Amino acid sequence: MTQTLPRDTGGDSVAMASQHVLDALCEAGWRLATAESCTAGRLAGALAAGDGAGSALQGGFVCYSKDAKVRMLGLPPETLQSSAGAVTETVARLMAEHARERSGADIAVAVTGVLGPSCDEDGNPVGLVDIACARADLTRHRRERWPEAAPDILIRATILSALGLVAEMLAEMPSSQDPTIVPPLG
Repeated sequence: MTQTLPRDTGGDSVAMASQHVLDALCEAGWRLATAESCTAGRLAGALAAGDGAGSALQGGFVCYSKDAKVRMLGLPPETLQSSAGAVTETVARLMAEHARERSGADIAVAVTGVLGPSCDEDGNPVGLVDIACARADLTRHRRERWPEAAPDILIRATILSALGLVAEMLAEMPSSQDPTIVPPLG
């Protein structure tokens, strides 16, 4: 669990990390989906701004509320009824797994947490974030506990952490694992 912010959370760092992930996805012939709560689509937006996004980004789900996580991703409602609510390892893992399955992507990343300006309805503190990345054979989780900072800094730090987890999962991908072929619509 991280307790310090990355040194550089600026836009250039996010763009560089996004491009690194896009390049790795294109090289593997894979497509990525996102499921975002506290980053509210900014992770998908960062990826969409990079070269190769049309080939590597399958799409994204913005599921800010608990109800959206149930309706859009199909999470079982009981997973959101613990004392921690939506900010848990279980919820992050399920968000990533369901986003991958529902989108037809080869790999998906999910982010759920509290990035300010105040704690959530379940009392989770600002800076607590659960991130998960799922591919067909493996789901990984990372928990961040960022120190208090402005929400925009926490959002960029979270995006960088999520992109880092995706990059790690892609780097350790078995060479025999073939990408899912998603036929075009129409």
